[in-house]
Amino acid sequence: MKNNLSISVPKLVKGIVNGEIPALSKAISLVESKLPIHQKWAQELEAALSKENPNTIRVGISGVPGVGKSTLIEALGMYLVEKGLRLAVLTIDPSSQQSGGSILGDKTRMDQLAAHKSAYIRTTAAASTLGGVAQNTRSSILFCEAAGFDVIIVETVGVGQNELEVHEMVDALLLLQLPGAGDEIQGIKRGLLEVADALLINKADGAQAPLAKKAQQYFKASVHGFRPRENGWEPPVLLASAIENRGVKEVWQSIGNFISLQKKHGDFELKRTSQKILGLHRLVSQRLEASFYADKKVQNEIPDIKRQLTNGILSISKAAEILIDGFRNGHKE
Repeated sequence: MKNNLSISVPKLVKGIVNGEIPALSKAISLVESKLPIHQKWAQELEAALSKENPNTIRVGISGVPGVGKSTLIEALGMYLVEKGLRLAVLTIDPSSQQSGGSILGDKTRMDQLAAHKSAYIRTTAAASTLGGVAQNTRSSILFCEAAGFDVIIVETVGVGQNELEVHEMVDALLLLQLPGAGDEIQGIKRGLLEVADALLINKADGAQAPLAKKAQQYFKASVHGFRPRENGWEPPVLLASAIENRGVKEVWQSIGNFISLQKKHGDFELKRTSQKILGLHRLVSQRLEASFYADKKVQNEIPDIKRQLTNGILSISKAAEILIDGFRNGHKE
């Protein structure tokens, strides 16, 4: 996006609400941009499109690299669009620490889905953001909802335990695992297992089929050992082969069953409200950190603080205290 491009926010809002893909893509580009004027326009867009759609289903798909997330999303996505649903896929790619650019490019791995008129795929570079999602994924979800998409899938980077953050922005989290990936129980951290709403052993085909069934039994025993959820939901452990298109329908049925149970018990709305508050806390932290390091006084003090830290004159905690106090004093009225 050109730096000097003038944006009409009302026109962009109208385009998004009318389901125009160029307008949606432009809006997401604005929230991804670090330019102050783009951030200003993005905030105006978010204010105009902040009303959530309770009928939209947000699904997070997580798992280690190589587990077949993209292949499953394409198979599941084709199933959904052929049912007449509009699907948006927000994929978060590993990215260069130097350029921040996306490395893999998921559109090239979902060519059939990308070509479908009812599907929209947007790849965002994770850059230095932890949590398996991009910094502005929440805003992108809202824009996709405003554009009329029925289902929004968020595919995470695949960085393991740090992917817990995606749970804070979706209605259901599907965790993918490989068959025969070693010690299934110790191979995944308890925290991610506990928040997953369904587990899927992917690539359950050919010589992998017996290993997949064995992994399924391991994970069923593991999930059963967790404290029961208040609404009685016990995450199912499913088998699928995205390449052979087997088990895909069952995946969607399980997600639908979970959403229905959530709405029946009033948990769906409560969860989305809780996610807004968590999003607020994260955004405040991000913006405070950005303001801190952009502060001229902090920038001037950092070289000397680093020198003293390196020479052992200051401890890490004392160095942080000096920088924070200097920042606070510089912003007192």
